[in-house]
Amino acid sequence: MILDDPERSIARYNQIGLHYNLAADGIYRARASIDPFSEEYEPFIIAGLLVFDMGRMMGHGSKYAFESHGFRSRLRLKMGAIREVIGALAASGLHEIDLATHAGAIETAYYCLAETGGNALNADPSKQFHVGATKILHWICPSLFLMVDANVAKAFQAHHEVNYKYKTGTQPGYTAKKYVECLKHTQDEIRSYGFEKLRRIELGTPVARLFDKAAWVAGQSTQHGLAAKET
Repeated sequence: MILDDPERSIARYNQIGLHYNLAADGIYRARASIDPFSEEYEPFIIAGLLVFDMGRMMGHGSKYAFESHGFRSRLRLKMGAIREVIGALAASGLHEIDLATHAGAIETAYYCLAETGGNALNADPSKQFHVGATKILHWICPSLFLMVDANVAKAFQAHHEVNYKYKTGTQPGYTAKKYVECLKHTQDEIRSYGFEKLRRIELGTPVARLFDKAAWVAGQSTQHGLAAKET
């Protein structure tokens, strides 16, 4: 299980991820009083993407200014579209939601944020925005959605056999269905470990984020193990 020793994993993450935590805490405070689909909340989503290493994919120029086909204008179009799909889930917690009922809506929102094309969030419209999609979903519903990057994907592959791939220089095969599969494994682990027990490790941080921290550390450890085997 990814939650074999979450106190140790979360403490390790906090040692090396202070700048991520500072940004996330500020976004969570804003999220508590602002409609997450509103124009007022867009700068907080953008800040979260920038601090969490998505800036290169977001393009040149100001990410916060509402410019013709700039990142914020593209984000606003996406936010309007996904509000129609997952707006009712904004207050949901992963430990309590019926994922089978909402899987289709979550996949639709994910693909809307990750897709290529003229309104793609990736500055290169031929490329998808998978990791960024999961981060936007998290900033919208931090108690429900995980951020899944390469390290977290490695953790799910190693611990739950989610069909992500390890190959230098390529993305590990992100899809919406795999994202929902990861959410299901996370839900099962949280319920098995105990929601309240996990929550008390770091009061004030959404439990989905606590799991994300543990998964990131688990994936980093897996990567180091793979590197050792290759040498």
